[in-house]
Amino acid sequence: MKNAILLLSVLLAACASSDSMVQTRHKAQADPHVLKGSSDCISESVVSGFNALDDRHLLLYGSGSRRVFLVEISPACFDLKYRNTLAVVDGDNNGQICGFGRDTVAFEQFGRMESCRIMGMEELSEERRLEVLGK
Repeated sequence: MKNAILLLSVLLAACASSDSMVQTRHKAQADPHVLKGSSDCISESVVSGFNALDDRHLLLYGSGSRRVFLVEISPACFDLKYRNTLAVVDGDNNGQICGFGRDTVAFEQFGRMESCRIMGMEELSEERRLEVLGK
């Protein structure tokens, strides 16, 4: 009897854990801002613009608008969506802005420079860009 109860509790715990992982996976699929790749790079010299999606995500444009990258930053940059200017900072001096390393985005707020670390970057296909923008 004790073995049956123990087996039942182990099975219930496994089902609950599996259900939680499925819910997390579905949530990631539903949120278009979740990066599907995070280690892409762009040359610092070809960054030509940006579009902030929220306080943690932005689109970086390179070579005009031909290349588009979804960027995740941390900590969240307060009011990033309302910035007119933004700088990318090559923190490791390799000429690349990447989804790893010490690269950041920076902007002036209330007379001082704010900086947020780039945690990941994904180069977007046209289809993925439209998904991220909700179109």
